[in-house]
Amino acid sequence: MATLTVEIDKERDLPVLQALLDRMGLEFEVDDDDDDDWGDLPEAAIEGIKAGIADVAAGRTHSHEYVMAYMEEKLNLLRAKNG
Repeated sequence: MATLTVEIDKERDLPVLQALLDRMGLEFEVDDDDDDDWGDLPEAAIEGIKAGIADVAAGRTHSHEYVMAYMEEKLNLLRAKNG
């Protein structure tokens, strides 16, 4: 027995594919659980990524320019302190 995994971008195509597989007499299983798309990542990494996605969606981000200016300011203070 062989296993075939198919990813479908257009969900509207799924019924057509199911009908084709039925007509061919092939057994198939539809898995639309997005939580399986994380591969072998540890749970802590998955939760961190999800938290980051939530932060972006909620607008809790800083621009690259802001972060670079902030870090430059901190580095300048350290350089001045350490002579």
